[in-house]
Amino acid sequence: MRDISSSDAVPAGGSGSGQVLDRLLQGAGLRRDSQLADLLGVTPQAVSQARRKGRVPDGWVLRLASRFGLSTDWIYFGRGPAQPAPFSSSSSTLYGEAELPHAAGSMDMAFVPLVGARLAAGMGSLENGGEVEGYFAFRQEWLCRKGDPDRMVLMKVFGDSMEPDIRHGDMVLVNQAQTRIFGHAIYAVGVNEEIYIKQIETLPGGRLVLRSLNRNYAPIEVNLQEDLADSVRVIGRVIWWCREA
Repeated sequence: MRDISSSDAVPAGGSGSGQVLDRLLQGAGLRRDSQLADLLGVTPQAVSQARRKGRVPDGWVLRLASRFGLSTDWIYFGRGPAQPAPFSSSSSTLYGEAELPHAAGSMDMAFVPLVGARLAAGMGSLENGGEVEGYFAFRQEWLCRKGDPDRMVLMKVFGDSMEPDIRHGDMVLVNQAQTRIFGHAIYAVGVNEEIYIKQIETLPGGRLVLRSLNRNYAPIEVNLQEDLADSVRVIGRVIWWCREA
């Protein structure tokens, strides 16, 4: 396996110069090259040069493909769907609980509840009782690669603190079995009786930083050795999200 760096570049697809960058913008939900540069951590001049020369570093492509679940075949050549859907063919259907026995006739489907996010008092889990709005069908094989489907829930996002990646109205898939903190991963975090979607970073001295992707929101630092620690709970890791077209 070779190390892919930003110096490795490929032609910008067979669709003409700039098409790869345009699809990167589209896949990331951005409008301007300057926003793409900011997301990639490069200068606007680097993106302008890539567009002008029609050559895009494949490190950029792989980074955003991984981050947004994009197909590299779509990014490079415009072939196939932008995001290979983990949903079953019935993905657009929100099932009620009474419909599950009939809908579950296909063994390749697993159903994940869409919950109205509310914390059970004092517990690091979501209280589902009475809060389930319905179920979405996912491919069983895809979910099992991500973990235990029985520990997963869907939640809708309200607010803009995680833009541009996660937007108001998006739906996120949370794996409640994954509460171990990895740097810059995104988690559902309970603070008192609210649930937030944040990046979590660990600092020396038992401190956590809850960080928004939207730079208009200041980070929140929590000292786990102080009283506030009792009100902060990691619910689970956000492993996937989607938005309606």
